[in-house]
Amino acid sequence: MPTEGAASASIPVENLGPSGIRGELYVVALTDDEKRSDSARLNDRTPRQFKIAARLAKSPAVSGNIKGDFDANDGSSYFHVPQGQILSRVRCSAGVFEIKKNEQDEQSLIEFECQAESVAAAKTLFLETVLPFLDHQAYLADCPLFIEAVRIEDPTNGVTSIDYISPYRQVVVSPHIKLCRQELAPVYAMYRDAKNSHSDFYKFLCYHKILEGLLGSVRSGVRQRAQKKGVELSKRRELIPFSDAIVPEYKEWQGKSVKAFFDGVMTPQFRNAVAHFILANGQALNLSAPKELLRYANILHISELCVRTVIETQEAWLTELS
Repeated sequence: MPTEGAASASIPVENLGPSGIRGELYVVALTDDEKRSDSARLNDRTPRQFKIAARLAKSPAVSGNIKGDFDANDGSSYFHVPQGQILSRVRCSAGVFEIKKNEQDEQSLIEFECQAESVAAAKTLFLETVLPFLDHQAYLADCPLFIEAVRIEDPTNGVTSIDYISPYRQVVVSPHIKLCRQELAPVYAMYRDAKNSHSDFYKFLCYHKILEGLLGSVRSGVRQRAQKKGVELSKRRELIPFSDAIVPEYKEWQGKSVKAFFDGVMTPQFRNAVAHFILANGQALNLSAPKELLRYANILHISELCVRTVIETQEAWLTELS
C-alpha cells in the first residue's frame, strides 16, 4: 500500500479462488491504538472519505502477483501527455478525478476521492464517474484501454481493498496421446477463446453459445446417429457441481439441472441482453455500468461449470458411438 509500513505477504494461491475468477483482497492495518475489531472496521457504514486509484494498461497483464502499492510508473496507455504536463484534471457531473502520467509521458494512473458509506459504494461511484470518460477516450483514440487494477483506501478504518483476478496455475499435461474428437473442435476453440478474453461479457456469450449448441442441435444429432447404429448412450445426469466459488445468489442451483439453469437464468436474464444490446425496457445495455459489470462477473464461474459438465457428457457419448 502507498502508506506507512507498506509490506508484502504470501497468500496460498488456493485461497484466491478458481483461476480466472475476480475477487477483492482486503488489507486491515494493525496499529497499537486501534481497539475496534476487524469486523467492525470492515462493516462500518458511516459516511466517510475514500481514496481510489486505478492503474491503466495497454493490454491485460499476466502475473501471479497482486500488486497493491502501484503508482503512476506501474501503469501505461496509448494516450500521450505533452512534456511539462504532470497530470490532467477531469471534471464530470459525478465528480472530479486526476489522470497522472508515467516516465514515458503516457497516461497511467487515475486518482479519485469521494464520500461514501462502504468500499462497494465508493467503487460504484468511481466507476460511474470514470468509465464513461475512458470509454469515450478509447473511441476517440481508436485504441484499447484496460483498467488493470483498482485500489480503494478507507483511511478512517485503516482498510484497503484491492481488485484481483485469481492467477492461473501451471498444469502438468500428460505426454500420452489422447483422442481429440474433431466434432468438438469448434467447442474447444470457443472455450479457449473465452479463456483468452478479458471481457466477462464476451466470456459469458461464448459459454452460452457452447451450451446452446451442445444442449440443442448437436446433441440431437448424436442421439439420431446412436439410434441408427443401435447404440444405447449412457444415461448421464447433468447437474451443476458444488463449488465454494459460486456466489451466494446462485448457491441454490448447486446439484440442480444444467439445462434448467441455462433456460431459466442464463438465457432470459443475461444472454438476451448481451446478444441483442437493447434490453426489454428499450434501453441499451451499458457494458461499463457497475451493476452490469458485477452481474456478469458473478455468473461466470457457475456458467463455466455448466459448460464443462456438458462437454464431458458429449465426449463420453462420442466415445460410445465410436
